[in-house]
Amino acid sequence: MTNITSEPRPTLYIVSNADARFLPGLELAVASAVAAASGKVDYHFLVLDGGLPQKGLESLTESIAVIASKRGVKASLEPLKIDQNRLLALPERRGSRMHYAKLLLPEILPHLDAVTYLDADVLCFKGLENVNPPAGDFQWLLAGALDFFDRIEKDCPWLDELSSADRQLPYINSGVMWMNLKGLREANFTNRAIAARASVGTARHADQAVFNFLCRGKSFILPEAINHRTAIGSSRLLCEGNLDMNIHYIGSPKPWLGAAKTCNWLAHLLWHQARSAFSPHIPVNVPEMPHDLRSIRHKALIYRILNPNRSAHYRSDLRSLSDPGRVLSKAKSHWETITGL
Repeated sequence: MTNITSEPRPTLYIVSNADARFLPGLELAVASAVAAASGKVDYHFLVLDGGLPQKGLESLTESIAVIASKRGVKASLEPLKIDQNRLLALPERRGSRMHYAKLLLPEILPHLDAVTYLDADVLCFKGLENVNPPAGDFQWLLAGALDFFDRIEKDCPWLDELSSADRQLPYINSGVMWMNLKGLREANFTNRAIAARASVGTARHADQAVFNFLCRGKSFILPEAINHRTAIGSSRLLCEGNLDMNIHYIGSPKPWLGAAKTCNWLAHLLWHQARSAFSPHIPVNVPEMPHDLRSIRHKALIYRILNPNRSAHYRSDLRSLSDPGRVLSKAKSHWETITGL
């Protein structure tokens, strides 16, 4: 009798980045990504470690292994220590250099040709297996969803170095993206990125501006659903009952760090619901009514005349307070079905 062995599954390498303050976000980003696994690939997470507690990393490693087994795959986690001398070459943002650490990834991971990058403030419903350009298309350095700044000229401190055509090139959000590490190494990306960031002094431009500037014309545009960012009007799809997306909690406050605003009320509830599903000892956090509710009601009325489109965004956010699309119920079923928790 001939033994038939199945082909080994490919491994999806995913990089994230966190310090102790962002551990709750990291835990949920990683766990929800594994929970959305198709069963076709294994997962290996590489975490740029900005001072994460060892017990927290061990607990997360065990948790994703259990979730992965329920999806018929394997998942592992590896913390990455960063050379402090290299880290000191990066600027500080809000007291930390970790925000810029992903600029170092091409040299930190010389053994990998490509990775998927995942911010620690993302909740994955759609998953990460399609965060890449078309298979076999190696001309791209990055792949991601368009940012609210959809063109490079809207967020670039080096405009005097760009042609008129370059200024109109697409600008992606770096919270969820595919990175061609091999191509970036060949372009000497890390050294050029550090030099570019230093050249603007104290200007408040994040790593995202550096990526888009140095990789202009080499960014493949992915559907918005792989990186749906919370902001005014972003609750519209949730009000329609759509959960086929990865929710990126941009700006402040993060769900685990502060109270929700009207524009991200429902998205925050989804985050706390998911945290309770993965950590049953943590109750669902139902925040108090948004502190800006009165202001949003006023703006929704005033902007009906001044700016109808903006008024529609405010009205959508107000609708989200009643969850008309029943996404909380759908999400509960999602976690129960996929994770078995």
